[in-house]
Amino acid sequence: MSALEPHPAIAPPAGCMVQVARGVYWLRMPVAFAPGHVNLWAIEDQFEDGNDNGPCWTLVDAGFPDDATRANWTAALTGDLAGRPVRRILITHCHPDHFGLGEWLAKQTGARIWMSLGEYMTAQAWFGTVPASDRGLMADFFMLHGLAAGHTDAMRSESGRYRQVVGELPLAMRRILPGETLRIGGDDWTAIAGYGHSPEHLSFHRANDPVLIAGDMLLPRISPNTPTLAYEPEVDAVGQFLDSIELFRALPDYTVVLPAHGDPYVGIAARVDALQAHHAERLALIVGLCAEPQTAAALLPSLFKRELDSFQTRFAMGEVIAHLNHLWQTGRLRRLPKQDGVLRYTQP
Repeated sequence: MSALEPHPAIAPPAGCMVQVARGVYWLRMPVAFAPGHVNLWAIEDQFEDGNDNGPCWTLVDAGFPDDATRANWTAALTGDLAGRPVRRILITHCHPDHFGLGEWLAKQTGARIWMSLGEYMTAQAWFGTVPASDRGLMADFFMLHGLAAGHTDAMRSESGRYRQVVGELPLAMRRILPGETLRIGGDDWTAIAGYGHSPEHLSFHRANDPVLIAGDMLLPRISPNTPTLAYEPEVDAVGQFLDSIELFRALPDYTVVLPAHGDPYVGIAARVDALQAHHAERLALIVGLCAEPQTAAALLPSLFKRELDSFQTRFAMGEVIAHLNHLWQTGRLRRLPKQDGVLRYTQP
Protein backbone atom coordinates (compact mmCIF):
# COMPACT_ATOMS: atom_id res chain seq x y z
CA MET A 1 0.00 0.00 0.00
CA SER A 2 1.61 3.23 -1.14
CA ALA A 3 -0.62 5.77 0.60
CA LEU A 4 -2.83 6.14 3.63
CA GLU A 5 -6.49 5.32 3.25
CA PRO A 6 -8.75 7.42 5.47
CA HIS A 7 -11.19 5.60 7.71
CA PRO A 8 -14.83 6.31 6.78
CA ALA A 9 -15.81 7.31 10.34
CA ILE A 10 -16.39 11.02 10.86
CA ALA A 11 -14.99 12.61 14.02
CA PRO A 12 -17.67 12.73 16.73
CA PRO A 13 -18.80 15.95 18.39
CA ALA A 14 -17.17 16.63 21.73
CA GLY A 15 -18.85 14.63 24.47
CA CYS A 16 -20.10 11.99 22.04
CA MET A 17 -18.57 8.91 20.44
CA VAL A 18 -18.69 7.01 17.17
CA GLN A 19 -17.79 3.40 16.40
CA VAL A 20 -14.58 2.90 14.39
CA ALA A 21 -14.13 -0.87 14.67
CA ARG A 22 -15.84 -3.83 16.26
CA GLY A 23 -16.28 -2.88 19.90
CA VAL A 24 -14.07 0.23 19.64
CA TYR A 25 -15.39 3.81 19.85
CA TRP A 26 -13.82 7.20 19.14
CA LEU A 27 -14.13 10.26 21.38
CA ARG A 28 -12.49 13.57 20.42
CA MET A 29 -11.81 16.30 22.95
CA PRO A 30 -10.84 19.83 21.86
CA VAL A 31 -7.72 21.45 23.35
CA ALA A 32 -6.61 25.05 23.21
CA PHE A 33 -3.26 24.36 21.53
CA ALA A 34 -2.10 22.71 18.30
CA PRO A 35 -3.32 20.42 16.85
CA GLY A 36 -6.53 21.52 18.54
CA HIS A 37 -7.81 18.13 19.72
CA VAL A 38 -6.87 14.79 21.22
CA ASN A 39 -8.50 11.46 20.36
CA LEU A 40 -9.56 9.12 23.15
CA TRP A 41 -11.01 5.63 22.86
CA ALA A 42 -13.57 3.40 24.56
CA ILE A 43 -13.55 -0.39 24.16
CA GLU A 44 -16.47 -2.66 24.99
CA ASP A 45 -15.32 -4.91 27.81
CA GLN A 46 -16.59 -7.61 30.16
CA PHE A 47 -15.76 -8.10 33.81
CA GLU A 48 -13.79 -11.31 34.26
CA ASP A 49 -12.51 -11.18 37.84
CA GLY A 50 -15.28 -13.22 39.46
CA ASN A 51 -16.45 -10.42 41.75
CA ASP A 52 -18.31 -8.44 39.12
CA ASN A 53 -20.11 -9.49 36.01
CA GLY A 54 -21.70 -7.93 33.02
CA PRO A 55 -20.53 -5.47 30.38
CA CYS A 56 -18.22 -2.55 31.11
CA TRP A 57 -15.85 -0.15 29.37
CA THR A 58 -12.09 0.09 29.08
CA LEU A 59 -11.03 3.65 28.23
CA VAL A 60 -7.76 4.65 26.57
CA ASP A 61 -6.28 8.02 27.60
CA ALA A 62 -7.97 10.72 29.65
CA GLY A 63 -7.33 14.02 27.89
CA PHE A 64 -6.11 17.46 28.90
CA PRO A 65 -7.02 18.81 32.35
CA ASP A 66 -9.25 21.74 31.49
CA ASP A 67 -12.89 22.60 32.17
CA ALA A 68 -13.98 21.88 28.61
CA THR A 69 -12.64 18.32 28.70
CA ARG A 70 -14.20 17.70 32.11
CA ALA A 71 -17.56 18.90 30.74
CA ASN A 72 -17.21 16.70 27.67
CA TRP A 73 -16.33 13.65 29.77
CA THR A 74 -19.35 14.33 31.97
CA ALA A 75 -21.54 14.45 28.87
CA ALA A 76 -20.06 11.19 27.56
CA LEU A 77 -20.32 9.36 30.89
CA THR A 78 -23.96 10.35 31.27
CA GLY A 79 -24.69 9.88 27.57
CA ASP A 80 -23.05 7.49 25.13
CA LEU A 81 -21.06 5.66 27.81
CA ALA A 82 -23.92 5.40 30.30
CA GLY A 83 -25.22 2.00 31.28
CA ARG A 84 -21.81 0.33 31.61
CA PRO A 85 -19.29 1.01 34.38
CA VAL A 86 -15.70 1.85 33.48
CA ARG A 87 -13.41 -1.03 34.42
CA ARG A 88 -10.02 0.61 33.80
CA ILE A 89 -8.30 3.52 32.09
CA LEU A 90 -5.29 2.66 29.94
CA ILE A 91 -2.75 5.46 29.45
CA THR A 92 -0.49 5.60 26.39
CA HIS A 93 1.95 8.09 27.95
CA CYS A 94 2.29 10.80 30.57
CA HIS A 95 2.00 13.99 28.49
CA PRO A 96 -0.77 16.26 29.82
CA ASP A 97 -3.08 15.90 26.81
CA HIS A 98 -3.16 12.14 27.40
CA PHE A 99 -2.70 11.67 31.15
CA GLY A 100 -3.50 15.08 32.58
CA LEU A 101 -7.10 14.29 33.48
CA GLY A 102 -6.35 10.70 34.50
CA GLU A 103 -6.81 11.04 38.25
CA TRP A 104 -9.97 13.12 37.83
CA LEU A 105 -11.45 10.54 35.44
CA ALA A 106 -10.48 7.71 37.77
CA LYS A 107 -12.32 9.43 40.62
CA GLN A 108 -15.38 10.02 38.45
CA THR A 109 -15.59 6.39 37.34
CA GLY A 110 -14.03 4.46 40.22
CA ALA A 111 -11.65 2.85 37.70
CA ARG A 112 -7.95 2.15 38.12
CA ILE A 113 -5.28 3.79 35.95
CA TRP A 114 -3.20 1.25 33.98
CA MET A 115 0.09 2.43 32.43
CA SER A 116 3.77 1.62 31.99
CA LEU A 117 6.13 2.15 34.89
CA GLY A 118 8.36 4.43 32.81
CA GLU A 119 5.49 6.83 32.14
CA TYR A 120 4.18 6.68 35.71
CA MET A 121 7.55 7.42 37.29
CA THR A 122 8.29 10.20 34.81
CA ALA A 123 4.97 11.85 35.62
CA GLN A 124 5.74 11.59 39.33
CA ALA A 125 9.17 13.18 38.78
CA TRP A 126 7.79 16.04 36.68
CA PHE A 127 4.99 16.60 39.18
CA GLY A 128 7.36 16.70 42.13
CA THR A 129 10.42 18.70 43.06
CA VAL A 130 13.19 16.26 42.23
CA PRO A 131 16.33 17.94 40.84
CA ALA A 132 15.88 16.39 37.39
CA SER A 133 12.51 18.13 36.96
CA ASP A 134 13.88 21.61 37.67
CA ARG A 135 13.67 23.93 34.67
CA GLY A 136 16.98 25.48 35.66
CA LEU A 137 18.65 22.20 34.66
CA MET A 138 16.95 22.44 31.27
CA ALA A 139 17.98 26.07 30.83
CA ASP A 140 21.62 25.24 31.63
CA PHE A 141 21.46 22.33 29.19
CA PHE A 142 20.19 24.56 26.39
CA MET A 143 22.88 27.15 27.14
CA LEU A 144 25.43 24.33 26.75
CA HIS A 145 24.00 23.94 23.25
CA GLY A 146 24.31 27.63 22.43
CA LEU A 147 21.02 29.18 23.50
CA ALA A 148 21.57 32.72 24.76
CA ALA A 149 20.85 33.40 28.42
CA GLY A 150 18.08 35.84 27.53
CA HIS A 151 16.10 33.02 25.95
CA THR A 152 16.34 30.81 29.02
CA ASP A 153 15.08 33.29 31.63
CA ALA A 154 11.43 32.39 31.02
CA MET A 155 12.24 28.69 31.17
CA ARG A 156 13.85 29.07 34.60
CA SER A 157 10.65 30.63 35.92
CA GLU A 158 8.54 27.71 34.66
CA SER A 159 9.62 25.10 37.22
CA GLY A 160 6.57 23.25 38.49
CA ARG A 161 4.64 23.79 35.25
CA TYR A 162 3.61 20.12 34.95
CA ARG A 163 2.17 20.22 38.47
CA GLN A 164 0.35 23.48 37.70
CA VAL A 165 -1.17 22.08 34.50
CA VAL A 166 -2.03 18.56 35.66
CA GLY A 167 -3.08 19.42 39.19
CA GLU A 168 -3.25 15.86 40.56
CA LEU A 169 -1.77 12.45 39.85
CA PRO A 170 -2.84 8.97 40.94
CA LEU A 171 -0.84 7.61 43.85
CA ALA A 172 -1.44 4.04 42.69
CA MET A 173 -1.79 2.42 39.31
CA ARG A 174 -1.68 -1.00 37.69
CA ARG A 175 1.56 -1.46 35.76
CA ILE A 176 1.42 -2.63 32.13
CA LEU A 177 4.56 -4.42 31.00
CA PRO A 178 5.84 -3.95 27.43
CA GLY A 179 4.58 -6.88 25.39
CA GLU A 180 1.91 -7.79 27.94
CA THR A 181 -1.38 -9.15 26.60
CA LEU A 182 -4.53 -7.58 28.03
CA ARG A 183 -7.88 -9.33 27.70
CA ILE A 184 -10.47 -6.72 26.70
CA GLY A 185 -13.97 -7.66 25.63
CA GLY A 186 -13.04 -11.21 24.73
CA ASP A 187 -10.07 -10.13 22.60
CA ASP A 188 -6.34 -10.09 23.27
CA TRP A 189 -4.69 -6.65 23.04
CA THR A 190 -0.89 -6.47 23.08
CA ALA A 191 0.89 -3.51 24.69
CA ILE A 192 3.64 -2.36 22.32
CA ALA A 193 6.30 -0.13 23.86
CA GLY A 194 7.69 2.77 21.85
CA TYR A 195 10.54 5.10 22.68
CA GLY A 196 11.87 8.50 21.65
CA HIS A 197 8.70 10.57 22.08
CA SER A 198 8.24 9.65 25.74
CA PRO A 199 9.99 7.28 28.14
CA GLU A 200 7.86 4.12 27.71
CA HIS A 201 4.92 4.95 25.44
CA LEU A 202 2.38 2.16 24.99
CA SER A 203 0.31 1.43 21.90
CA PHE A 204 -2.35 -1.27 21.99
CA HIS A 205 -2.82 -3.80 19.20
CA ARG A 206 -5.68 -6.22 18.63
CA ALA A 207 -4.76 -8.97 16.16
CA ASN A 208 -8.34 -10.24 15.75
CA ASP A 209 -10.03 -7.68 13.45
CA PRO A 210 -6.74 -5.74 13.50
CA VAL A 211 -6.78 -2.41 15.31
CA LEU A 212 -3.86 -0.35 16.62
CA ILE A 213 -4.49 2.35 19.20
CA ALA A 214 -1.28 4.12 18.31
CA GLY A 215 -1.14 7.08 20.68
CA ASP A 216 1.46 9.52 19.35
CA MET A 217 3.69 6.95 17.65
CA LEU A 218 2.02 6.86 14.20
CA LEU A 219 0.26 10.18 13.70
CA PRO A 220 -1.13 10.49 10.16
CA ARG A 221 0.16 13.97 9.25
CA ILE A 222 2.83 15.12 11.70
CA SER A 223 5.87 13.57 13.34
CA PRO A 224 5.78 13.72 17.14
CA ASN A 225 8.40 15.62 19.07
CA THR A 226 11.44 13.42 19.83
CA PRO A 227 13.35 15.49 22.38
CA THR A 228 16.60 15.06 24.20
CA LEU A 229 15.99 16.08 27.81
CA ALA A 230 18.46 17.55 30.25
CA TYR A 231 18.44 14.58 32.62
CA GLU A 232 19.38 12.26 29.72
CA PRO A 233 21.61 14.64 27.73
CA GLU A 234 23.13 12.23 25.22
CA VAL A 235 20.16 9.98 24.47
CA ASP A 236 19.52 9.19 20.80
CA ALA A 237 15.79 9.85 20.95
CA VAL A 238 15.55 10.03 17.15
CA GLY A 239 17.13 6.60 16.75
CA GLN A 240 14.85 5.19 19.44
CA PHE A 241 11.78 6.56 17.71
CA LEU A 242 12.80 5.31 14.26
CA ASP A 243 13.58 1.85 15.65
CA SER A 244 10.25 1.79 17.50
CA ILE A 245 8.05 2.65 14.53
CA GLU A 246 9.90 0.13 12.34
CA LEU A 247 8.48 -2.62 14.55
CA PHE A 248 4.95 -1.69 13.46
CA ARG A 249 5.72 -3.02 9.97
CA ALA A 250 5.12 -6.51 11.33
CA LEU A 251 1.42 -5.68 11.75
CA PRO A 252 -0.99 -6.32 8.87
CA ASP A 253 -1.12 -3.31 6.56
CA TYR A 254 -4.93 -3.40 6.66
CA THR A 255 -4.85 -2.68 10.40
CA VAL A 256 -7.08 0.23 11.39
CA VAL A 257 -4.75 2.79 13.00
CA LEU A 258 -6.30 4.98 15.70
CA PRO A 259 -3.94 7.93 16.32
CA ALA A 260 -4.08 10.40 19.19
CA HIS A 261 -4.24 13.34 16.78
CA GLY A 262 -5.69 13.43 13.29
CA ASP A 263 -8.15 10.94 11.85
CA PRO A 264 -8.06 7.12 11.83
CA TYR A 265 -6.53 5.54 8.74
CA VAL A 266 -5.30 2.33 7.13
CA GLY A 267 -1.75 1.97 5.80
CA ILE A 268 0.87 1.33 8.48
CA ALA A 269 3.73 0.66 6.04
CA ALA A 270 3.10 3.88 4.13
CA ARG A 271 3.08 5.91 7.33
CA VAL A 272 6.27 4.31 8.63
CA ASP A 273 7.89 5.02 5.25
CA ALA A 274 6.82 8.68 5.42
CA LEU A 275 8.08 9.16 8.97
CA GLN A 276 11.40 7.51 8.17
CA ALA A 277 11.73 9.73 5.06
CA HIS A 278 10.89 12.86 7.04
CA HIS A 279 13.61 12.23 9.57
CA ALA A 280 16.11 11.22 6.88
CA GLU A 281 15.47 14.54 5.13
CA ARG A 282 15.80 16.45 8.39
CA LEU A 283 19.03 14.68 9.28
CA ALA A 284 20.52 15.33 5.84
CA LEU A 285 19.63 19.01 6.11
CA ILE A 286 21.39 19.30 9.48
CA VAL A 287 24.50 17.57 8.13
CA GLY A 288 24.60 20.12 5.31
CA LEU A 289 24.20 23.01 7.72
CA CYS A 290 27.13 21.71 9.77
CA ALA A 291 29.76 22.22 7.06
CA GLU A 292 31.09 24.72 9.60
CA PRO A 293 30.78 24.08 13.35
CA GLN A 294 27.26 24.81 14.61
CA THR A 295 25.45 24.83 17.93
CA ALA A 296 21.92 23.51 18.24
CA ALA A 297 20.69 27.05 18.90
CA ALA A 298 22.38 28.37 15.77
CA LEU A 299 20.45 25.81 13.69
CA LEU A 300 17.01 26.90 14.89
CA PRO A 301 16.39 29.67 12.30
CA SER A 302 17.22 27.29 9.42
CA LEU A 303 15.01 24.49 10.75
CA PHE A 304 12.05 26.50 12.08
CA LYS A 305 10.89 29.30 9.81
CA ARG A 306 8.58 30.95 12.33
CA GLU A 307 9.43 32.94 15.44
CA LEU A 308 9.48 30.72 18.51
CA ASP A 309 8.28 31.71 21.96
CA SER A 310 9.79 30.24 25.13
CA PHE A 311 7.48 27.22 25.11
CA GLN A 312 8.13 26.46 21.43
CA THR A 313 11.87 27.04 21.84
CA ARG A 314 11.97 24.37 24.52
CA PHE A 315 10.46 21.80 22.16
CA ALA A 316 12.58 22.94 19.21
CA MET A 317 15.86 22.81 21.13
CA GLY A 318 15.13 19.32 22.45
CA GLU A 319 14.29 18.15 18.92
CA VAL A 320 17.42 19.63 17.33
CA ILE A 321 19.74 18.29 20.04
CA ALA A 322 18.18 14.85 19.55
CA HIS A 323 18.94 14.96 15.82
CA LEU A 324 22.49 16.14 16.52
CA ASN A 325 22.96 13.31 19.03
CA HIS A 326 21.79 10.80 16.43
CA LEU A 327 24.15 12.16 13.78
CA TRP A 328 27.06 12.29 16.23
CA GLN A 329 26.48 8.77 17.57
CA THR A 330 26.10 7.31 14.07
CA GLY A 331 29.30 9.01 12.86
CA ARG A 332 27.76 11.48 10.43
CA LEU A 333 28.83 14.47 12.54
CA ARG A 334 31.61 15.15 15.01
CA ARG A 335 30.93 16.74 18.39
CA LEU A 336 33.73 19.14 19.16
CA PRO A 337 35.17 19.75 22.63
CA LYS A 338 33.45 22.56 24.48
CA GLN A 339 34.61 26.05 23.57
CA ASP A 340 33.45 28.95 25.72
CA GLY A 341 31.25 26.46 27.54
CA VAL A 342 29.30 25.55 24.39
CA LEU A 343 29.06 22.35 22.33
CA ARG A 344 29.35 22.49 18.54
CA TYR A 345 28.94 19.89 15.80
CA THR A 346 30.54 19.66 12.40
CA GLN A 347 31.01 17.26 9.51
CA PRO A 348 33.76 14.62 9.94
